[in-house]
Amino acid sequence: MSQAIITAHGFVTQGVEGFIDLMKSVNEKRIQHKAIRETEKALQSLTTAELDDIGITRGDIRHIAQGHYKDIMEESRDKKELVGYANTNLKGWV
Repeated sequence: MSQAIITAHGFVTQGVEGFIDLMKSVNEKRIQHKAIRETEKALQSLTTAELDDIGITRGDIRHIAQGHYKDIMEESRDKKELVGYANTNLKGWV
């Protein structure tokens, strides 16, 4: 009987841990998409002259927003913290 209880507990624990991992993944993706949108919005709001000053074109904005976000996430993981609500993914560009 105790073996059945231990087995059932293991299944429940694995299910809960799997659900928690899924929720963490969904939240990380949400944060990622928000940061990308904020970066694109900030860069799109610049004039063509301002973009020329920092050495990018309008066609580069999407690529920069998506690619640079990955660098930020790697840096924040090294520090053991997620990038919060601050829009730090323009670091190095503006």
